[in-house]
Amino acid sequence: MITLLVPLYWAVPSVHAAEGENTLILSHDFEDGTVQNWSGRGEVETLRASAVAARTGDYGLEVSGRAMTWHGPALDVTELLEVGQTYVFTGWVKLPAGASSTNLNMSLQRTLPDTTHYENLTFGTASAGGWTKLTAQFKMLEPANQLSVYFEVPDRATASFYVDDFRLEKLPDLGPIVIEEDIPSLQDAFAGKFRIGTAFTNNELLTEPDKQLLTKHFDSLTPGNVLKWDSTEPQEGMYNFSGADAAVAFAAANGQEIRGHTLVWHTQTPDWVFRDANGNLVSKTVLYERMQQHIETVMERYQGRIYAWDVVNEVIDASEPDGLRRSLWYQIAGEEYIEKAFEFAHAADPDAKLFINDYNTHEPAKSQALYNLITRLQAKGVPIDGVGHQTHISLFYPTLSEIESSIVKFKALGLETHITELDVSVYSNDSQSYDIFPEELKTQQAALYKSLFQIFLRHTDTVKNVTLWGKDDANTWLRTFPVARNNWPLLFDERLQSKPAYWSVLETVQVEAVPAAPQNLTATAVSDNSINLSWSASASATSYTVNRSLTAAGPYTSVAAVSGTSYKDMVVSAGTTYYYVVNAVNSVGKSVNSVQASAKVQGGGPPEPAGNLTLAYRAGDTNLLDNQMKPQFVIHNNGTSAVSLNELTIRYWYTVDGEKQQSFFCDYAQLGGSQISGSIVKLPAPVPGADHYLELKFGTGAGVIPVGGTSGEIHTRLHKADWSNYSEGDDYSFNPLQTSFADWTKVTLYRNGELVWGVEPIS
Repeated sequence: MITLLVPLYWAVPSVHAAEGENTLILSHDFEDGTVQNWSGRGEVETLRASAVAARTGDYGLEVSGRAMTWHGPALDVTELLEVGQTYVFTGWVKLPAGASSTNLNMSLQRTLPDTTHYENLTFGTASAGGWTKLTAQFKMLEPANQLSVYFEVPDRATASFYVDDFRLEKLPDLGPIVIEEDIPSLQDAFAGKFRIGTAFTNNELLTEPDKQLLTKHFDSLTPGNVLKWDSTEPQEGMYNFSGADAAVAFAAANGQEIRGHTLVWHTQTPDWVFRDANGNLVSKTVLYERMQQHIETVMERYQGRIYAWDVVNEVIDASEPDGLRRSLWYQIAGEEYIEKAFEFAHAADPDAKLFINDYNTHEPAKSQALYNLITRLQAKGVPIDGVGHQTHISLFYPTLSEIESSIVKFKALGLETHITELDVSVYSNDSQSYDIFPEELKTQQAALYKSLFQIFLRHTDTVKNVTLWGKDDANTWLRTFPVARNNWPLLFDERLQSKPAYWSVLETVQVEAVPAAPQNLTATAVSDNSINLSWSASASATSYTVNRSLTAAGPYTSVAAVSGTSYKDMVVSAGTTYYYVVNAVNSVGKSVNSVQASAKVQGGGPPEPAGNLTLAYRAGDTNLLDNQMKPQFVIHNNGTSAVSLNELTIRYWYTVDGEKQQSFFCDYAQLGGSQISGSIVKLPAPVPGADHYLELKFGTGAGVIPVGGTSGEIHTRLHKADWSNYSEGDDYSFNPLQTSFADWTKVTLYRNGELVWGVEPIS
């Protein structure tokens, strides 16, 4: 199995924003004739803006003078990225005339206080015949001392290339990820049948939702990388268990079994294992000494905590006469190295279950080669307990009968069967690519997962563990292998929500079904400042969950659980539009969302002004009691003519909670922070929810908002001089539920002094 290529971010090769528009952070087209802050990573490269490197316009970035594969142009983006936000990097690359095609990477250097990571975002085949677009999403999950994006040619140290039209954008903030706590747990559903597991990388231990999903659904965990040889012993005798210790400790703390992956493999084993000081292959004796020392050190460290190990991994090559891969292990020691690996492993931890693991075990020739090897090992008394079938498959191959036949074949040897790396690609070949997951493929994938688990359930006498190679679609190796593209091979989506495949898997073990989503949801605003909801009953539902949002399509917050088919929402504000969905619930779990319904609260206050300008708001800080406020704004021009920004004024209404001097900051503005001025104005007399307002004005250089355009995001911040806390819970303009930009009438907009958007607070 190839490395889980998902470090402290998640990356996909093509971008599809779920809601709203991306915010442009920077754009480099090199049209000013400079390299625009790009520099050579190796400090030997020549970077210049040149006409020959232009994709559009007159200039592009020409890169030459490289001497190492990692040399290339780099751009420091440390100050541009915020933790918790997702960004899109895009660049176009090309090779000079006459150069043959080669892979070209867009990567990220991420420096932490104690280490530096070098992480590939995406890659593509660059050529002299045309431009190649490289694009990837990147989510910041932890602070970094320094961040640089860079381009490199991994296979050609001296190759020159061109870069043009580089862009960095921020995706719309969809709000915090919240896992579905009310849906059935996979590990509970399959209890008594087999363990349900997942592979994971340690970056998934950085965020609470990821950890919650790991512990809710899985009773077996496989650390994806940190137990491999290159992680645990990168240099001879120099062990590093920091990552492995963290992974094992997490599983142990949550009562989960651990599968160890992997001890002996032709990949991710350092070259020093096979060579002497002169670079020649070592003798079989030296190889076994190194193997035994490594296996003993690693296995004894985790004895009693890792219950099963993939001892040898991917040793089969059906094209060879004896069916064995001609790895360096084999070249030095022949088939015997496999025997020694199992013998050393059994001696190190006699209670651990020992597996041989491989991919494409459904293929008749490969299956037979593996079968023959195991019978030879058993005849010699080699301690082997089970077969690991990786099961990396597609919607289009192999056949279900091939998978089941392989399970039955190895069951005859009296060994346990583990499905070790299950995922289902949505593609039939390497040239396909989708920007979004087609609905028909979701249905097809769900049906295939259901059929697979029905096979596993027919053979619970041998199938004792079913492990998926990743818990969610953001954490899958298939977004970078075999090519860089979107893929959706797992049971949960990128926001950790259940997919149709998850529900189809549950159907294999549950007689009672999760209820269908409620139908005919209506929302009606009434004169007493409330909204009445009603819906049709769902069969087998015992209760309903009402969820509300201030923006269309969510994110939603649960506001009530009721037993009937109606609900009156009294906690609403006049002039505000609310969006609702309802879930049906029973003992099995919770339905998917109903169709959304919305209503705008009537009554209370003057009518909203009608006009062509609207003002969207987002709470940049949702903490009700802290020492700062962070309102953020976007102005939309829906009219038929451009609007000068210096004609506009924004007011944000709040209570200061103690008469203190206050300071204003513009943390970010797409139009330029120097064009934003803020003043804090005290009202002559307090009104409900406000005794001050923040007033924003725009400089003469701010420009205009074009027809159909926006001002771009404006991020502001207030704090008191003594850093004492605000209490924002009763502030007129504050809305902690609004974590994504949406129209909000409790912030007001003025044009040439006239109110054109929103409702001012009244006494």
